Amino acid sequence: MKVFIGGSVSESIEEKYKKEGERLVDLIVQNNIDVIACADLRGMIGLLYTKMKELKNNKIYLTLPKIYLKYAKDIEDKIDIITDTINERTDESIKQSDCCLFMPGGIGTIYEILSCIETKRAGEHNNKIVLVNSYGYYDDFIKMLKNMQNKGFVSAKDLDEFYIVDTVEEAVEILIK
Repeated sequence: MKVFIGGSVSESIEEKYKKEGERLVDLIVQNNIDVIACADLRGMIGLLYTKMKELKNNKIYLTLPKIYLKYAKDIEDKIDIITDTINERTDESIKQSDCCLFMPGGIGTIYEILSCIETKRAGEHNNKIVLVNSYGYYDDFIKMLKNMQNKGFVSAKDLDEFYIVDTVEEAVEILIK
């Protein structure tokens, strides 16, 4: 199984989110899951890459748009997918995966989440989509989506396209079902 993992590449995230990312890697290795992720050594995604390389049990497929090649200069592995645009990178990451898991992140992660949901709605893939709401990180985002539903802009079916969980353990349990 290949899982596209989205999450923060910010260096300034709180320690609790980094620890949650480390727990995710342990579970990925224990369950023999391969990963598709951004080729970036910064933030939570950088920790994911570094720890997976140390453990050497699983394959990590790296993706990157050309504009961000500067962040991959210290990566020893081949970057599997280099695209012209961020849109193409996100689309390829989704297409090449069986499931999509999103940890706390910034604007890029929100973009990936919404792209993944929209392309699933459009029938472009049937990946499981799991949003890890660690420490209530996505509470306001979830409220916004429910508000959009209450105002008629989003259907209940749209919100059923993905899972929301509180822990990485719950997320991995959904992935391996």
